[in-house]
Formats: sequence, C-alpha cells, structure tokens
Amino acid sequence: MRGGAWVAKLVAAVLGALVIGACTSLSSNDFASKETETLRHLVILYTNDEHGWMDPYQNTGGSAGMAYKWRQEEGWTEDGPFLVLSGGDMWTGHALSTVWEGESMTEVMNSVGYDVAAIGNHDFDFGLDALRARADQAEFPLLSANIRESVSGKTPDFAIPYFVTEINGINVGLIGLTTTETPVDTQPSHVADFEFLPYADVLPDIAASARGEGAELLLIVGHVCGAETRALAPVASELDIHFIGGGHCHQEINEVVDGVRLIESGFFNRGYTRIDLLYDTENNSIVEMETEFVPNKAGREDTEIAALIESWRERTDDSIWETIGYADSGIDRKSPEMAALLLDPWLDALSGADAALASPRYVQQDLFQGEITPSVIIGILSTTNELVEVDITGAQLIDTLEMHRPLMAGIVEGDNGYQFSDGGAIDLDAIYRVLVPEALYGGGNYYEFFKFDPEPTYTGIDWRQPPIDWIRSVGSTKQEPINEFLSD
Repeated sequence: MRGGAWVAKLVAAVLGALVIGACTSLSSNDFASKETETLRHLVILYTNDEHGWMDPYQNTGGSAGMAYKWRQEEGWTEDGPFLVLSGGDMWTGHALSTVWEGESMTEVMNSVGYDVAAIGNHDFDFGLDALRARADQAEFPLLSANIRESVSGKTPDFAIPYFVTEINGINVGLIGLTTTETPVDTQPSHVADFEFLPYADVLPDIAASARGEGAELLLIVGHVCGAETRALAPVASELDIHFIGGGHCHQEINEVVDGVRLIESGFFNRGYTRIDLLYDTENNSIVEMETEFVPNKAGREDTEIAALIESWRERTDDSIWETIGYADSGIDRKSPEMAALLLDPWLDALSGADAALASPRYVQQDLFQGEITPSVIIGILSTTNELVEVDITGAQLIDTLEMHRPLMAGIVEGDNGYQFSDGGAIDLDAIYRVLVPEALYGGGNYYEFFKFDPEPTYTGIDWRQPPIDWIRSVGSTKQEPINEFLSD
C-alpha cells in the first residue's frame, strides 16, 4: 500500500447508518454515558468538496473556524473516539490552495486532523505527479476502490481501496469511491490511463477483503452524488454497509434509504455533519445514532490553524492579492454576466476568433461582492487550462449550443435562435473559429470538439489571464463597479 505520512488511525466514515431500531436523538454525553465493555461510542465529523477553502468568506469560518468548532465545541482530540473524514475534491478552488497545487490545503488538513479522504475528480486537476505528491504528503490515506489502471487492472499507486483501523474498541473499515464522471470532469488527459468502474461492481469483493482484515463496521466515503448514493443504497444494505458519505454535487443530504444512512455536507467548508453512534461490538450492529449538519459560521478561530494559513499566504506571490477591480453585487457563475466577465476578454485577446464557449461546470464559484483580485479569478477558474482555437462548422456550433447550453461570448440567443453578437447569421455550412478551454476540447463535460477538429491550435494563453488583464484595464471602483462595464 502506498501512503504518505498517514498514521494508521481511523478509517471509518460512519456518519450515521441504519439504526437497528428507532433513531433516537441523543446528546454526545448521552451516548458516552451508555458505553459498556461491548457498547462503544463513535463520533464522525464529515466534510466534502472543500476545494481549498481554508480562508473565511461570506460569513463562513474557513478551516481555522472549523478547527475551533471541532476542538473547542465538539471536544475532538487526536486520541478520542473521533473520525474526521473528507468526501474528496480537497484542493482545487481557492487560490491559496490552487497556486500551490493543493500542498497548502493538505498541510492544513493534516493539522486539522483528517483521518481519511476519498479521491474526487478534481483531485486529478493538477496532474498525476501532483496527486502522488499530495498522497505522500497527506497524513491520512486517499481512498478509491473503483479506480483501475487500464493496462494492468490494478489500483493505482496513489490510492488504496479501503482502510481498516480500531477506534474506541470498534474495528472500522472504510471503503472509498470516486465518481465515474471523473474522465469528463477533470482534465481528460490526466486520467486517460485509468478506468472508473461502476460502484456496485467493486463493492462485494472490496467489502469481503475489508472484513477479511478484521473490519466489523463497514462504511463508504465517496465522491459520489446523492442520486448515485441513493441508487447504491440497496447494494450496500445487502452487504451490511449502512453508511455512505457522498460528495461531488455540492449538496446537503441527511437521509436513510433501504436502511443506509446517506450524508453529504455541502461544499467550500460551509459546514460539516456530526454523527454520534453507539456500536454493539458483540452483535456487530449500530444500535443508536444521531446526525446533525452544523454550519461553519464565521467567528472564533483556532489560533494554530489560523497561523498556518497565514504562513502560506506569506509564502504566496503578493501580486495575486492586488486589488484590480470592484463588484458592487455578486455575479452568478452560470449567468451571462459571468460569460461577459470571463469569455469576452478571450475574444479581445484573440481577435481572429468568432466566438468563445465554456461549460458553466468549469466556473468553480460565483463572483462575490467586493474587491476583485487575481486570486478571485484563480478561484473562479481554478483548474489549469490553455485556450484552444477550434475550427468547426456552423451546424456543429449550433448543435453544441443546443445540446450543452454553455457560457458564450460573440453569440446571442434571440427569438429566432442563435446569431452572432453583431447580428450576423450563423451559416450552417461555413467554418468558424471558436475558443474553448483545453479540457473542454479534450472531451470534458461530454463536449466533442476533439471530433470536430483533430488539429486545433493551442494558443499558449492561460484562460485566466485575459479576464485579469481586462478587469485591471477598466479600473472599476466602488463608485464605478465592474458590473456597470458588463452591462455596456
């Protein structure tokens, strides 16, 4: 097994489970008071889709706020009956993590006390060398039971399928799952040598292996959306697995399907789910459980974690924190205004292109009200992408617009369909030059530009640079915010 510095600590993402009997609302002290030699208390703290958001934002406390809540309010200690679990997508997002390819966020997660993490699709964003470096750095295992090397059929060296440990007298096994959407929801070239197997296909053998290593309580921590965890619940129940922790779709979920507790805790460190349970080690069953989603509201911070985050800020190039503009209101990541902010500058930078397209899924977050810095644009466009010029027919362009509904620049949709922004019609037989991010060209998000133009032009331009340059050039302020320039 490959593992960074991770200590054989815990691996149970038990976040609730089927309670054999009624689900009772109890305080943590009530649970602890019920402990006996065979009835043991376990506490799980579960997050997912952290996306590097160690900093406070929008009345959210960041990693230092989360650590304060866990240590001072939840009573977390390293040797206590706790499991701290992540459902994956840990690093790509906030600039303070993105510019360091997740190194800073991994150190923060080590210090906060994470025990296990599932591998998410965006954990491939910086490439395999970076992922292996993060696996070596992490003091917790990175789990995925359904990734295989295409040639060998083996689990890749940066992952392990499951982990078994003893916590407070409970032998816990945790199985990791990675979304099968990964090939179309990261840079496709980064995962071209892997297969992402259906979850239900791998579970029986992996569960048997974990039990063979002594696991009594089996739990799944996965980077898997709610619809998929609901579909997987009957399979898990048959295998006597009564908890699935999820991720990927940025949802808050706390429900039971076929006796399986399903949990997902939102995104960007906005909160966590706490699960208290009592486990009967003699009968191998969960007998009582309480689950609660806890918002990570801004407030008091753990001083150790706050100092660690500040140390990474001090090591980061000052230029990304420079104020280059101002927004007097937020801009939704899927809106035409966001397309104008990001894609119109691409056309300005490459004047030979007729249009620019991007998937809204590639825009990681909204633009928040307030000062705009290069770090803000890095956070919005957090994956690494080069702009690519593709030559496609008008018919292929229309089909792409109708099928995918992308963000677009140079094109508008009117009562009579799509046309160019200058009023010109799109000729179905004509050839047009379109700008797209590299990942979209390669088949990301199910686009097929690579089929339309097998020999595109790679421009060498980072997709973030044109919007940063344009925002700086217009000189927006509180008195004349960027929003006014977008409406011109």
